[in-house]
Amino acid sequence: MSTLLHVIEVIADVIDALAVVLLVVGLLVVLGAALRRLAVRAKAGPGVLAAAGDIIRDVRGGLGQILLLALEILIISDILHSIVHRTLEELALLGGTVAIRIALAYFLDREIRGLDKSTPAKG
Repeated sequence: MSTLLHVIEVIADVIDALAVVLLVVGLLVVLGAALRRLAVRAKAGPGVLAAAGDIIRDVRGGLGQILLLALEILIISDILHSIVHRTLEELALLGGTVAIRIALAYFLDREIRGLDKSTPAKG
């Protein structure tokens, strides 16, 4: 393997690792924000369970956005990996993987938009 292809492979591996870090950190940030909101509502008095629905909707929306970003980053990584491994089998695998990730991203985006529409206006 040439040096350039090796560099591309390393870059793709770094991008894979960044996607994993994004998912873990994003999960912690979203859950931390939800727990803070829940704690604030609990101190405010009764009605914590009523607020739980809003908090869950926000968690789903936040996690959905993080997943979308991670999927898009992983598509970049897959394309870089396919540059290094240019066989018909690898290209077919790439095509299938990218198609699945695009479909997931499309439906996840629709779900997030549905959550945004169902959120009552705050004001």
